[in-house]
Amino acid sequence: MPSLSIRGLTKTFGSFKAVDDFTLEAAPASIHAIIGENGAGKSTVVRCLYGIYRPASGTFLLDGRVVAIRSPRDAMRLGIGMVHQHFMLAPSLSVCENVVLGNEPRRGFRFDRERALTEVRDLMARYDMDVDPLVPVRTLPVGLQQRLEILKLLHRRADVLIFDEPTAVLAPAEVLGLFDIFRTFRDEGKTVIFIAHHLSEVLAVSDRITVMRRGRHMGTMDRPDATPEILTRLMVGRDVIRQELPPSGAASADACGRPVLEVRNLPLFDGGEGVSFDIRRGEILGIAGITGNGQRELETLLIGLRPAPAGRLFLEGEDISRHSVRKRREEGMAFIPEDRIRTGLAALASVSDNALAGSQWEERFRAGPFRKNGAIRRFTRALLAGNGVAATHDAVQAGTLSGGNMQRLVMGRELEHDPKFLLAAQPTRGVDVGGCADIHERLLALRAQGRAIALISADLDEILALSDRIAVLSKGRIASVLSRTEACRDRIGALMLS
Repeated sequence: MPSLSIRGLTKTFGSFKAVDDFTLEAAPASIHAIIGENGAGKSTVVRCLYGIYRPASGTFLLDGRVVAIRSPRDAMRLGIGMVHQHFMLAPSLSVCENVVLGNEPRRGFRFDRERALTEVRDLMARYDMDVDPLVPVRTLPVGLQQRLEILKLLHRRADVLIFDEPTAVLAPAEVLGLFDIFRTFRDEGKTVIFIAHHLSEVLAVSDRITVMRRGRHMGTMDRPDATPEILTRLMVGRDVIRQELPPSGAASADACGRPVLEVRNLPLFDGGEGVSFDIRRGEILGIAGITGNGQRELETLLIGLRPAPAGRLFLEGEDISRHSVRKRREEGMAFIPEDRIRTGLAALASVSDNALAGSQWEERFRAGPFRKNGAIRRFTRALLAGNGVAATHDAVQAGTLSGGNMQRLVMGRELEHDPKFLLAAQPTRGVDVGGCADIHERLLALRAQGRAIALISADLDEILALSDRIAVLSKGRIASVLSRTEACRDRIGALMLS
């Protein structure tokens, strides 16, 4: 008897059918993955299961008993917990306060702080989480914030644990730690349901795998029966050929001569040593490193989101060290940020306004103080169509798009300016296998056109597949810059820890 059954689930948004007669059966003491392209309906399914959305039709069963789930409170009461892709934490509250929030132990009418601390410390000891329960959540790195979300579910005694793209914000080492936690839950008899994009992760940890496409159930199989080729065909309806980099030095005759971007003695951390590197025409410089070693600081300094305390930055020989973000964009820089929700998009603004961001002052879109709405509408629709962004209308909020469609929107907007230099930070994080292939193709096409690209990625396979040279960050400094022929996973890994 399955621990959890979903039968005939259908969910519509207006005339759009996001989930269509979907069925899932997940056994107790198992890890069950749900995979599919961005927009396939995976997140909609688990949001219905957790009571965030009300389905048009369908039935939920727990241990063979039909249950009604009309809200997250109903789900939690039934032992269903969920870790969202974008964490639901209160940054200003302590670790302990976040874990017990909504399920606080009380002494009479008052919050029992000592009992809460005891319960949280016991949970941390049980799941090997070494963190001060009194520190504010905002001080924790992303990996620990995710573990904190998991502790919240365990404090509520959840037996069915849902994870919506849990690895999208984690470095490779953190992913392995999360999978160890999944296996511990399985050993304790819990059911783990997780949405994933990377097939290597799905094949590494799942017991069963369900594939969705366009809202429908395409198949469920046991892990021994699954291969990347079978799963990819079910997900996208075709074979996906991974783009491989031509031999180093053979891709572009332009990868020589004067650098497009020159970085000189730029300190990533206060008091740290400066980093220096060049990127030439027709070159992809991969930047690898364990999360927290200066990648985010490098992003903000290169694009101008924070002023450099020292060092200099040149774009085609011009010193742009003190130039604003807008001026750097006008001079030929483009930026795909690591965090598409907070930095890449205004989630509550329309798709149209997000497509226009960075171009809103151009004469083609303005008549004095007024917007040329017709021109803006035509521009937006062309950008969406040209970049494969699936949006029901250009007036919908950007935050309602799937992760892959958000990324396509950001990338299309940035490349609209035909940049000389592109900074792409984690460009395929949280993007499905078909979307990853599309993004890789575009990066390689830009490289072939003579553009200079800095690729910051926690995915070593991506770095090795696309880069001409690889700079390895460690503790805010460049440990080494390797040619593609010198680089391998073991050597990069050792440099990351140096």
